[in-house]
Amino acid sequence: MKKQTKYVVAVILKNKTNPDQFLVVKRPDDDPDLGGHWGFPAATMKPGELPEQAAKRICREKLNCDAESTRFLGVMFQKRNSYDIFLMDIDMVLADGQEPDVHAANTENTAYVYQKWSTDPEDLRMSANGGSCCSSIFLTDRGLLDKADWIASLEGSDTVG
Repeated sequence: MKKQTKYVVAVILKNKTNPDQFLVVKRPDDDPDLGGHWGFPAATMKPGELPEQAAKRICREKLNCDAESTRFLGVMFQKRNSYDIFLMDIDMVLADGQEPDVHAANTENTAYVYQKWSTDPEDLRMSANGGSCCSSIFLTDRGLLDKADWIASLEGSDTVG
C-alpha cells in the first residue's frame, strides 16, 4: 500500500519589538509525532492552500494571533512510518498588538501545551536530533546544522506515526 504524502508548513513567529526572539511550542507528551518535543507550530496544508495561507491559518488556529509572512527558510523531505512529509519553514512577524497563546487555540489537530519566546536556537537541538524537520531547517538556516546531518527517515522509529 502506498503511503500518503503530507505537505506541511511550520511557522517561525518573530516578535516585532524584539526580532531576535522566536516562539517555540511544546507538543503534548502523548502526541504520536515527536511527543514532548519543542519545535515550531505547524499544520498540514489543505487542498488548494498556498504555504502563506497555511502559515496565517496556523497563527489563527494554533496561536490565536495574526502575523505576516516575511521569508521562506527552506524545505525538507522525510520518510515516516505511516506517511512521507515535505515540510517548509516560513518566517513570520507578529502583528501589532497581538500576543500568541497556545491555550486559546481553536484547532482540531495538535494543540500545543506550552509556549515560550526564545533567542537561543539550541533550544531546538534535541528535537532536530530526534528528527524534527522544522527544527532541522531552522538550525541549518542559522548555520548550526549541516544538511548532511538531517534525518531523512524515521521509518521504524517509535517517535513518529
